[in-house]
Amino acid sequence: MTRLLALLTALLFAGAANAQTYPARTNLGVNDFAVMIDSDTTIRLTQKLDQIAQDHDTEIVVVTLSSLQFYAQDTDIETYGWALFNDWGIGNPETNTGIMVLVFRDDRAVRIVLGEGYEGNVRNVVTPVVTEDLLPNFRAGEYAMGIEAAVDGLLVRLIDPPVRNAAPTDAAETERSNTLYYVLGGIVAAIAALIGFNKRNTAKFKAQPCSSCGKTGLSKCREVLCEATLEQDGHGETRITCAACGHVDATPYTIPKIEPEAPKGGGQSKGDGATGKW
Repeated sequence: MTRLLALLTALLFAGAANAQTYPARTNLGVNDFAVMIDSDTTIRLTQKLDQIAQDHDTEIVVVTLSSLQFYAQDTDIETYGWALFNDWGIGNPETNTGIMVLVFRDDRAVRIVLGEGYEGNVRNVVTPVVTEDLLPNFRAGEYAMGIEAAVDGLLVRLIDPPVRNAAPTDAAETERSNTLYYVLGGIVAAIAALIGFNKRNTAKFKAQPCSSCGKTGLSKCREVLCEATLEQDGHGETRITCAACGHVDATPYTIPKIEPEAPKGGGQSKGDGATGKW
C-alpha cells in the first residue's frame, strides 16, 4: 500500500512538472512580467493600444515572460503562445482579430500570435514586423523600443495598411461613379417616399375628431415616465392631446430593460503568426 501511494505521488508530481503555467493577466494591454519595458514606454504603449482598440476594434496584448523552462517546460514558443492566447481569450470572439506579442527574455525569443479571424497568407505580413521592426531594436538592447516598434508595425502592416494602387483606371472610375449615382439616387428616393408617408399620416391623424369634444386638430407625443435600467423595465405614455378642449388620451407603453454590454474577451487563435530570435 505504501509503495502504491509513493508511486501515485511520483506520477502526480511528474505530471505537474510537465504542465504549462499560464500567468494571470494583470493588464488589458501591457503585461510586463519580465520587466523589460520602462514606465514611460508602458504608459505610452497602453494609450496606443487603447486607441487601436477604439479605432479598429482590435485588441493587442503585450506579454513578456522570463523563460520557456519556467512557464512552458517541454513546449516550444509557438505552442505555448497559441495556448496562452486562448487561455486569456484575447480579442472580440465575434471577429477574432486579437493579437499577442509574446517575448521570452532568457530564451531571446519572440512570437506574434494572431487570432483566427485573420485570413490569407498573414505570415508574410507579420514576419517583417518581427524581422524588421522588433529584432533590430532587441539586438541593440532596446527592448521597450522594439516592442513599441512592433505595435506600430502591426498597425501599419496588418491592422490599417496604406491603400495600394489608389489611382483607378478611367473605366473603373466611371463604373464606380455610376454605382455611386445609382446608390445616391435610391437613397434620395427612399427619403422622399418616407417624408411623403409621414406627411400623409400626420394629415390623416389631424383630421381625426377628439374623443371628448369632436373637433379635429389632435397632436401626439411620447412621454417617458421611468427610464429603463439593467434591472428593470421602464415605462411611459403615448399622449394624444386636443388643441381645442385640452383633453388628453393616454396609452401606456413599456420600455425594455437595458441589455448589458457583452464583454469582448473570448477571442481564439489557431496558432498563426511569426517567430524570431535575437
